[in-house]
Amino acid sequence: MDGRMKTKILALALAVAPASTALVPAAPARGAELVEKIVARVNDRLITNSEFLKRMETVQHGPAPVPTGDALKKDVLDELLKEKLIEERAKELNVSATDAEVEEAVERVKRQYNLATDAEFDAALAQSKMNRDELKRQMRQTITIQKVIGRDVTSKLELGEDTLRLEYERQKDKLYKVPEQARVYEIVIRFNPNDPSDRQRAVARMEEAKARVAAGAGFADVAKQYSEGNARSRGGDLGTVARGELLPALDAAVFADPPAEYPAPVLLTNSVHLFHVTDRKAAGYKPFEEVSEDLKKRIGEGLYDKRFAEYIDKLRREAFVKIYDPELAKLEEKKS
Repeated sequence: MDGRMKTKILALALAVAPASTALVPAAPARGAELVEKIVARVNDRLITNSEFLKRMETVQHGPAPVPTGDALKKDVLDELLKEKLIEERAKELNVSATDAEVEEAVERVKRQYNLATDAEFDAALAQSKMNRDELKRQMRQTITIQKVIGRDVTSKLELGEDTLRLEYERQKDKLYKVPEQARVYEIVIRFNPNDPSDRQRAVARMEEAKARVAAGAGFADVAKQYSEGNARSRGGDLGTVARGELLPALDAAVFADPPAEYPAPVLLTNSVHLFHVTDRKAAGYKPFEEVSEDLKKRIGEGLYDKRFAEYIDKLRREAFVKIYDPELAKLEEKKS
């Protein structure tokens, strides 16, 4: 089994221990049962110490970078509390994942990570300290949570055309501005900057090329004969160029005001350039229809984060939430 398979399985989603609704018996001592330490409670749902520690380990060994120390503990506690709150809401709504949905999710995982046989799948899970039942419990919980969020949050995001067009007007200068453009053909003749005679030769040769174009020769044909640039074989065709893409001196020639089809040659430190500029397009903006999906995604992400935070706050205000672990309780107080 590839050593990276553990990371792959961990990347599926956080491995979540099943929520306990009662104190969990531990090893017996002196004829009595000890009970596992309870970290926190959300209504009748408990976060046990083993669940908290397992989540800590899973997050630490996952593929994404994570904080350390108290910051990690706060993040893990926060996520577990959110999950319990949403699970309570699922119970209230009578929402759950079906067996068919869970099986399909498991099969999707196997296909995604090319786990062709049951043996490969079980070995990969074992490296992640999981088994099929645990993965199914995780998938069932994840699908249930997604259903609740879809019903209570995502379905209520308002992203009508008016909202999108308003955001388009607000953001178009920043996100969707299109600079002036032109189709550009170029003849380049290079010279040794330390050799004045070579520079004179290059300038004279460019004047010769310019004269041939002025006499009616095709610019592309002259470029193929005279140019020393990379686009020589294409007749000097640089394609569509936007203002700001070329070196400043070349850019100034191509996008001169007033515009010229054949700007004056431009002399640089080691080359001389002649341009043929066609098909000019004025600066503008990408049309709304072209960027509406991008706008929807941008607005949706920001709006979702806002609505989800408000949703969790509401669930928490309406629930009984108690942090029993003193250290975690202090961290929760600092966050508040």
